[in-house]
Amino acid sequence: MERTITVNGEPQPYQEQTVAELLQAREIPPDRPGIAVAVNATVIPRSRWHEHRLQPGDRVEIVRAVAGGR
Repeated sequence: MERTITVNGEPQPYQEQTVAELLQAREIPPDRPGIAVAVNATVIPRSRWHEHRLQPGDRVEIVRAVAGGR
């Protein structure tokens, strides 16, 4: 059975990596403002992105803040 993680609802093959490395692989600079990351419904503080290692089966949500309003 292939090991996977789910990123924003889409399964992808698991690779041993940190949250920061996942963002870089998706061409999202980890220092970009307005980005939040949750792993298994727990928000990971930006200060821990370089150390938080993803595990097979993790569900990752990457959220980008968008300004708007009237």
